Amino acid sequence: HGLPPGRRVSLRGVGAEVGARRAVTARIGAERGRFMEMTPAAPHSRSASQVSLLSDVEAAAPGAPARDARTSDDLETRFIALPRSRTDSDPTDRRRWYAVALLTLTSAFLYADQNLLSPNLSAVAEEFGLDDREKDLYLGGYLQLAFFIVGAPASLLIGWLADKTNRVRLLAIVVAIGEGPCLGTYWVNNYWQLFAARALTGVAVGGCLPLLFSICGDLFQTNERAYVATFLTVATGAGIALGQIMAGTVGPAFGWRLPFVLAAAPAIALALLVYATVDEPERGAMEKAVQENKRRAREREREKEEKEGTGRLDEPGTSRERSTESSSAPIPPDARDEARREARAPRVPPNASPTNDAMLHDGYVAKIDLAKLKRQLRVPSNALILAQGLPGTIPWGMLNAYFVDYLHAQKGLRVEEGTLAVSLFGLGAVVGTVSGGVYGQRVYNREGGGGRKAVATLMGVTTALGSAPGFFFLNVDEYGPGNVFLYAACLVGGVLCAVTPPNVRAVLLNVNPPETRGTMFAVYSQVDDVGKGGGPAVVAGLIVAYGRVAAFNVAVSGWLVCGAILLALRWHIDKDVEKAQEAVAEEVRREEARREEEAASS
Repeated sequence: HGLPPGRRVSLRGVGAEVGARRAVTARIGAERGRFMEMTPAAPHSRSASQVSLLSDVEAAAPGAPARDARTSDDLETRFIALPRSRTDSDPTDRRRWYAVALLTLTSAFLYADQNLLSPNLSAVAEEFGLDDREKDLYLGGYLQLAFFIVGAPASLLIGWLADKTNRVRLLAIVVAIGEGPCLGTYWVNNYWQLFAARALTGVAVGGCLPLLFSICGDLFQTNERAYVATFLTVATGAGIALGQIMAGTVGPAFGWRLPFVLAAAPAIALALLVYATVDEPERGAMEKAVQENKRRAREREREKEEKEGTGRLDEPGTSRERSTESSSAPIPPDARDEARREARAPRVPPNASPTNDAMLHDGYVAKIDLAKLKRQLRVPSNALILAQGLPGTIPWGMLNAYFVDYLHAQKGLRVEEGTLAVSLFGLGAVVGTVSGGVYGQRVYNREGGGGRKAVATLMGVTTALGSAPGFFFLNVDEYGPGNVFLYAACLVGGVLCAVTPPNVRAVLLNVNPPETRGTMFAVYSQVDDVGKGGGPAVVAGLIVAYGRVAAFNVAVSGWLVCGAILLALRWHIDKDVEKAQEAVAEEVRREEARREEEAASS
């Protein structure tokens, strides 16, 4: 009653319409999971197959009439369950880049406390009653040694734990253990209290690198990881520079203790903010094999829901025979609205919460063990990346420790001029890191293949060429008017030598399965620290034996050796990336077989 002529239907017809409406809603909701996986990398448009899939759902529903695809209502219904183009405005992308921004800031403040004592050594020595010899030995030697002796094993342990436990929570714990004593440095009363505080601070600095890269490796796919590595690499250098500047300006005015508070307090606050607002990313969520497994799991769920829905329609009292009475009736508008509301429900991004995927039994559950560690240490690309670390970091240690004094004592420049030269080298390094990371990722993503080998070539050639400006400013006596050639050489050298770090770290992510990345980055960090810390000691021995000029030339030659090793990656990187992907696929197949066996036995 009350229906216009031509719209009156029997109760049996109403039941059929209700069944059709429920079928449409259920099947559109089921299809939504499939659409989320159809373009996992970076979809920019909806394909014709995506459009047809949803329209097929509507068309297949009992009683659904043929509709004009050109109407705006139809187009809205067709697209409503499809994922939007993934741009920087997409909530999922915003969440990921928010996490990267927080991790980058945290990393910068963690590294800021690495050299906080250097500008104020004399003030510390005076307060603790140390003479000049004791100042160099106890403050310049023993404290730095304690910093790395504690930080090195802590890094290995934390890297191992990062491959087994919740990394966001572990990061908060590591920062609390390391930065708490750094904050407490403000209240130390004697040298040995300062020694203990600095030793424990090494836990945070040594443990953050494997954690940060392990987390970011599961937030981004291979076609974006160099971008993220760029942010984290810049953060470490910027943090060290920030700490030295802060200690050099705040220390003389307010005392040498305050810089420790200014570095530690923000680091602790940021780590707590990370823990409170950043979800633990699902391990392996960005690997192709894991995403394919998710797609198959959702397909099974969809088929199960479809089968159950079909069965309900065929039950007595709701059989298809009754739907024929209203087969020509359109699906009511409220059914379409219900479908839209279901499709518009918030989507859970793959990195936000693994709970939904766990319920589908398609999560990646592999963990690190000794056998996997041994396997990864034998991977040629890993061996080459670790091998290039020592010769590649020795020149950096030489520049930081001796270059200003060399320009002043051997070349006759004023200290301010030498400091400007080192500062320009650092500025060039920032430019090289950013531009090298962005360009290197574009090369890696090159269509038609060859991108991985090209990245190896890029790293090897730029690192080797970086030695040329070094040989120039070490061996030339005249630097031109206003030292313009020295400054230009330092700027260019900094750019060339900084192209490799973000790209080599992205490669290290790509050649290792997710459950081994924390440990491999811990090993990489150890080699890096040995080169940076041991480099000046090696150079010092060469100075004693051969003099400064010869020793510094040998040190700069390390970039030639490093470049040659990186070029050797060309012959291994493709195979090793594919082996890592196959290792992930094998873990997925093994876990899927285990679950199927459990389901069969139960």
